[in-house]
Amino acid sequence: MNIEKAIDWAKVSIQLQHQMNQAGYNPDLHKMLSNIDKMVTELSKLEVGFRRIHKSNMTNDRVEEINKAINHLEKLVLMANLMK
Repeated sequence: MNIEKAIDWAKVSIQLQHQMNQAGYNPDLHKMLSNIDKMVTELSKLEVGFRRIHKSNMTNDRVEEINKAINHLEKLVLMANLMK
């Protein structure tokens, strides 16, 4: 799962929460999801500013960072599911 813009986070977040619910309660995974949510909120604020000056490609580094975090969380959720 990847995002291209902050608006994509809604769908990805729902899918991650569903996978996490199948693994059982793990506070560390929920904290990671919360941290990614905060990163996406910051990205959203940046996107608004850059859209005003017509430079939408300036957020690519943040999107890449968020996608790495999502990928890492997906792997941890998969391991949690396999361990149950």
